Amino acid sequence: MDIKDINYCYHSHTKRCGHAIGEDEEYVKAAIKFGLKYYGFSDHCILPNIVQPGMRGAYYELDNYFASVDKLKNKYKDQIKIYKGFECEYMSQYEGYYRHLLENKKVDYLILGQHCYFQNNCCVWYVNLDKATALKIYTEHVIKGIESGLFMYVAHPDLFMLFTKEWGSLEIECSQKIINAAIKYDIPLEINLCHARIYGYGLYAGHMSYMQYPFTPFWHLVAQSKAKVVVGFDSHDPKDVIDPGLHIVDYIVKETGVKPRLDWPFKNYYEAK
Repeated sequence: MDIKDINYCYHSHTKRCGHAIGEDEEYVKAAIKFGLKYYGFSDHCILPNIVQPGMRGAYYELDNYFASVDKLKNKYKDQIKIYKGFECEYMSQYEGYYRHLLENKKVDYLILGQHCYFQNNCCVWYVNLDKATALKIYTEHVIKGIESGLFMYVAHPDLFMLFTKEWGSLEIECSQKIINAAIKYDIPLEINLCHARIYGYGLYAGHMSYMQYPFTPFWHLVAQSKAKVVVGFDSHDPKDVIDPGLHIVDYIVKETGVKPRLDWPFKNYYEAK
């Protein structure tokens, strides 16, 4: 397996989210330069009645996002296949909104990226909860998202290592439940490159870091389970597309035996269900 042969990126952001930079077209040009066949924009989902600067775009930016990606789809159709999506947190109160986006062809796909949840339109970050509660709620949300059939795959399923910072029985139980659900519903799990690309992955050489993902012990469990695996660039800068940090995937493959998919043509998974 040569990870450099990967031909897709379905996890990427735009400056609308408030923590990414660059113009939409710059990302497309970078994807073409890298040699990708399929590129998907999946900015943090713009939600009605939610104002969250620095995390997701404001609702008035929705039409501009759609129009920009549609324009690039057409402009570069002979060079690369471009798709339009969102990275979403699963929340029951927004399930109807997500279905509306898919069923009315507003987006081509959604990916599940659980960072937080909302109560009474207020954001609750898992990191602000005690560990046992955070793990329990995070696991429940991810599994409900998987069961919903709304999502193409699960982004950074091991993100919980940011707020638990240890690898014990609760973490292993959380991991196994997520992996089992992914297998049952035939949904891939993503080796996400963003966090390690920013903070470095050298910490994993010789010992484990409990404050980062991807987290090698989690992927050992995935490899043993034979769950489907994909790679997410999680680009926040056009440079992240040209140099996404594929050496991180190489390391995980060698350490765990997990086999991420390298060729992944887009298909309408939502209609196929």
